[in-house]
Amino acid sequence: MQSRATKKIEALPDVQREQPKTQLALTRVGIINFCYPVMFRHGDKLVESLISITASVDLPHNQRGVHMSRFAEEIARLFRIPKEITSLTELVEELATQLLRAHDYARHCTVTLKTNSHIDNHIYTVFVSYSTATSKCSIGVEVAGALACPCSIALTGGMSHNQRCLLSIEVEADSLNISHEELASIAEKSFSAPVRLLLKRPDEKRVVETMHARAKFVEDAVRDCVSMLRKRFSGLRAKVRCVSFESIHPYDCFAEWEGVL
Repeated sequence: MQSRATKKIEALPDVQREQPKTQLALTRVGIINFCYPVMFRHGDKLVESLISITASVDLPHNQRGVHMSRFAEEIARLFRIPKEITSLTELVEELATQLLRAHDYARHCTVTLKTNSHIDNHIYTVFVSYSTATSKCSIGVEVAGALACPCSIALTGGMSHNQRCLLSIEVEADSLNISHEELASIAEKSFSAPVRLLLKRPDEKRVVETMHARAKFVEDAVRDCVSMLRKRFSGLRAKVRCVSFESIHPYDCFAEWEGVL
């Protein structure tokens, strides 16, 4: 026997199920910047983390909209009990599969999870993505670093303009358990020098000297990163992108590589 609340819900119009005026299938419809606190169980310890979620499903030509509340409902359901997981790649696949079941009109679901980690208190972004359409998962990092310009050093006899940059690595996880810590370490080694939250004068001297001794174009940083990735993850698809926030120009520069390692 149906409850009174259930009868009230069924009496309300389901506008999303209506036929759209323009009958056109949409590739992805969903939510972005959905931040949710989650608890992971690692052995006997509970670890709390804040995850940013992007999730979408495809929408058929004959349905006006997706049921947006189902995204929030399924996310809350999944994290109601602390998750016992070994990796974010395991979690993103589980969430995508669950969301696809909740949207019975969709054929595919894509989910991206973002969170933060750190190397020696230097914060970097970790992200994982999974698509039920391809059954493929990727893992990546976004790491900040510093570059010194080799052209300026050559022109001035040793002086350089320096800039902070952001390097992102995305690798198709395949069946490998790829460590985001290792990806972040490779990214840091690609810069002229790393950046840190706290630098006392001796630290600053060391970083600046290292930066000028390892002067690099943004193109050099990407090439060096790909070279190191090939030694560890040969045969996997990957994408590497570095954006340099220029100090002497009113614009930024970037370099990018995509292909099979």
